[in-house]
Amino acid sequence: MGLRVDTAGVQAMAARWGVSAGELQQAEAPTGLGLSCQTSAAAVDAAHADVAAFIAGLGAQVSGHADGVTAADASYLAQEAESASALSAVSE
Repeated sequence: MGLRVDTAGVQAMAARWGVSAGELQQAEAPTGLGLSCQTSAAAVDAAHADVAAFIAGLGAQVSGHADGVTAADASYLAQEAESASALSAVSE
């Protein structure tokens, strides 16, 4: 019994994660919702800054995971090719 991996599915998943990370990093908080002298407007602006920082961090993490999955898939494919070559040499 061996490990079976749907490499096309893994590549598609990594691509979707990359797209999601790009969308997260493009998100922008609205600005100028009120006068700066209004306490509630300042609080909303501060919250938007916190959300923007969180989104940037999340986007970076998702992008990093997508890159890791892509690298792992490439490593898996290389190992499979090496194993197939070794098995072929044994059977000859």
